[in-house]
Amino acid sequence: MSGRGAAAGPVAVAIAALGIAGAILASPAFSLTTNALSDLGQPGNPAASPLTTLLFDGGLVLAGVVGLPFGLVLLDGHPIERLAALPFAVAMLGMVGVGLFPLSKALHAPAALTLFSGAIVATGLDGVGVAAAGDTGRGLATAGLAVAHAGVWAWWSTAGSVVRPGLAVPETLGAGLFAVFVCWTALEHWRDSPEVSVTETGANS
Repeated sequence: MSGRGAAAGPVAVAIAALGIAGAILASPAFSLTTNALSDLGQPGNPAASPLTTLLFDGGLVLAGVVGLPFGLVLLDGHPIERLAALPFAVAMLGMVGVGLFPLSKALHAPAALTLFSGAIVATGLDGVGVAAAGDTGRGLATAGLAVAHAGVWAWWSTAGSVVRPGLAVPETLGAGLFAVFVCWTALEHWRDSPEVSVTETGANS
């Protein structure tokens, strides 16, 4: 996968982040401590409006579709790292599902679970693969992102029901950790891409 292909991940992150941030700013009554992020995409919710549903739901669908090709980047690595491509694709499909099925729909919860669990597994497998390939520092740091992401949900679930006011807090933290993984991984693959190597070789000759 070329360096240009690696850009699919960060572009998807930017689309999702802008959609969510825009929906929060446009919301008439959203609060991190009382809402779930998905409230922004649920018609009829006090925190939602036609604009927030468009930004939130539409942004997630578009980000999930744009991000899917980034899974191919993971196929360029160590055999263990390649295993991360499947849960990454599952996470992107879960993101699309969250956007397609608002909070009141039966498929919303399975889609959200697919998104966050896929993100954790993909991040962890990639970290193990990177470490096995010899880049121990980056591998351990990447695996640490997965542990931190799982820890966020463990902390949230042990303090009460998972679905309760303030669900946006672990959702935002988890999404942020996944975004760091995607952008960092994209940068590393871009640096290792043939286009960049040729450019650097030419500059040094």
